[in-house]
Amino acid sequence: MAKISLRAAKAEDLPRLRVLWRESFGEEHEAWFFRQCFVPGHVESSLVLLEDGIVQSMVFLLPAFWYSGAQDRYAPAPCLVGLATDPVRRHQNYAGWLVETACDFLVEKGAGGVWTLLPDNTLELFFAKQGFWSVGSTAEKTFGAADLPESCGVCRRSSSEAYERRREKFLQGRSHVVLGPALTALQRELAERSGGGLFQITLPGGETACAIAFKKGGTAVIRELLGAAGQEQEAMALLARALETEQCVYSTPLGMLRLMGCCAKMERPEGYLGCGLL
Repeated sequence: MAKISLRAAKAEDLPRLRVLWRESFGEEHEAWFFRQCFVPGHVESSLVLLEDGIVQSMVFLLPAFWYSGAQDRYAPAPCLVGLATDPVRRHQNYAGWLVETACDFLVEKGAGGVWTLLPDNTLELFFAKQGFWSVGSTAEKTFGAADLPESCGVCRRSSSEAYERRREKFLQGRSHVVLGPALTALQRELAERSGGGLFQITLPGGETACAIAFKKGGTAVIRELLGAAGQEQEAMALLARALETEQCVYSTPLGMLRLMGCCAKMERPEGYLGCGLL
């Protein structure tokens, strides 16, 4: 019978973890993922499952907070990323054990929740079985040049710090995930690697907005847009101009959230998770 054990990832695990990443996600983003997320020896950052001494599954956690509007309080709510299992072991629920163990550990540490974002709904059932609720849904809408109005506003790139402050201003009083400096900086790096970035927008009437966008071919892909209620297309036109593209796609991933401990009183979590990892 196989011997199963769980522990924090170690430095010597890195070659095996890279194999698990490539088998699950391909080589895209591999370099930045391990540079930004791999902290050897810290169970608060990573957890691996071993079968007979061989790492077969991994999960990483990035620091973030959940703000409860109803309770007017903040609680740690790490972002779950990099969940991967060796393809030949995926039918053995190793990923489920990892997620449940990570949640138990986080409760002991006083966390109010854990969350993740999915590019599609293929893992929605898996996370639902782990006590996660869907918050929002995958959505994608394309706007061509003919759909976007002429706009005389201003769109300029933002620092991570300024973007985080503006984001929190727009979400004030609303239950939401607070990305924090690390995740906001990671958002900026990922977007800039794809020709985009974090943006501050001044709309024609003087109102302000903020957005995360990147380029995919000749299209500006917008992952987050806050503060442009009723003027979304004007904001998209400014983003398209800033990124020198002919069209925009507003694309939001599926968010899933599990509230725990002091935040678990809500029967179903409601709030805003944002774009998370690209």
